[in-house]
Amino acid sequence: MSATENLKTYRGNCHCGGYIFEVKTHEIKTAVGCNCSSCSKKAYLWLFLPEGSVSVVKDDGLLTEFVCGPHKSTHRFCSRCGTSVFATNPSYRPGTAVNARTLQSLEIWNLTTPVHDGAKINPQWAPPVYSGPEPTLDDSSKADTAIEYHGSCRCGAVQAAVRLAHPLDETYPDPILECNCSICQRGGYIWIYPKKEQIAIHGVDSLTGYTFGNKVWKKMFCKICGVHIVSELNVSGGEFEKLPDEVRRYNEPKLPYRAVNVRMINGVDALGLKTEKEDGWDYLKPDYVDP
Repeated sequence: MSATENLKTYRGNCHCGGYIFEVKTHEIKTAVGCNCSSCSKKAYLWLFLPEGSVSVVKDDGLLTEFVCGPHKSTHRFCSRCGTSVFATNPSYRPGTAVNARTLQSLEIWNLTTPVHDGAKINPQWAPPVYSGPEPTLDDSSKADTAIEYHGSCRCGAVQAAVRLAHPLDETYPDPILECNCSICQRGGYIWIYPKKEQIAIHGVDSLTGYTFGNKVWKKMFCKICGVHIVSELNVSGGEFEKLPDEVRRYNEPKLPYRAVNVRMINGVDALGLKTEKEDGWDYLKPDYVDP
């Protein structure tokens, strides 16, 4: 029996469907994470595939390139939805590194995901010094236990300051969520929910947003490097009141808050946090259909 007879075909895509591809490989049970500044911010889970393993099904020309890291790898993400699809660097490793999060019907939470210690590779990335506005503090974020965290995208065009009432570590008392819905699985987000006043963003001109489904929220990411920063409300107060009752009831408690992607916060070990896993794939409507 030849080696190719044991290969399976997996179909993958960015969330908006502008880029669709297929890969042929052995059954996927393992994908490699990395704690370097780029991979950790974008939540990559890598599949390293040889030349000829990837075939393009559809390409609307939406993929944007961002070159980074000591090896000058070329990362490609969708400029419309922000999905990071793959990376290449022939001088460092031949073939294509595919982000396993983009593959359809692959249960990411069931994979074995060893972490490569890419953060130690020199020269190491230095986060930008925050130079933007300060959050407007409420009573909780003025507490003695409060701490201000600074974050950024990988290229540094977008920066953020987040003032939390408690340290963002294993003692953090509020929800820290991962979700397996169609967009969160692809983005690998880790969400916290401070009040809107507790976060300030610098460089908003470099942000772009993506909406889908009922379009109540939009995912905001850097249009230069593709790092997701926050999720924010996409409808006005009047538009919100006109939404179907079940959509309004589900989202109304969230209105005073702003979902922040922990992965963009500098100096926080997102992988070391204790997260709650939320089954968004089954209860978030309308259902997402894989292209």
